[in-house]
Amino acid sequence: MMTAALKHYLEKNDTLPDRIIVYRDGVSEGQFSVVKQYEVTQFEAAFSHLEGGYTPQLVVVVVQKRIRTRMFYSEGEGNHGKGRVMNAPPGTVLDHTVTSDSLYDFYLVSQHVGKGTVTPSHYVVVQNTSNLKPDHIQKLSYKLTHMYWNWPGTVRVPSVCLYAHKIAYMHGQHLHRPAAPALQDKLFYL
Repeated sequence: MMTAALKHYLEKNDTLPDRIIVYRDGVSEGQFSVVKQYEVTQFEAAFSHLEGGYTPQLVVVVVQKRIRTRMFYSEGEGNHGKGRVMNAPPGTVLDHTVTSDSLYDFYLVSQHVGKGTVTPSHYVVVQNTSNLKPDHIQKLSYKLTHMYWNWPGTVRVPSVCLYAHKIAYMHGQHLHRPAAPALQDKLFYL
């Protein structure tokens, strides 16, 4: 599938991408090594099927929604620690203290929550052969939460994850066969 997508990209753009960023959803903490060992290896094998020794920079980011971590923001710390505690604002990134020592991970709050407690999404960078700095991956992740066409605000995870869910559900529940070739590169399903 990756090889076909890259060939189609080459056909449309007359060049292959220098950098590929993959957002992967639905992976539990115990499966990070499986993603790195098998899925990243399959991506690299797909690259080798293309002519000319194609080796793009690859970034693979796992997104986790179902986590127990909560984040709070304290306003007015100068009043003997009696500041008002509230939800962290959208765009808040936590990449220290509560993150893993052995993983390259961060938490990101992408939505405003009016009632209740905000739950961030957990991002784990499984592979990064690119020169993208942590700040760049964090900003890209946040900006992708603004790009879901079916919602006017931000969504909890990058839009590409939601599109992937939508496509998988549609094909599994309704189509039961591949989409027509003329529609495969169109956003008809959104």
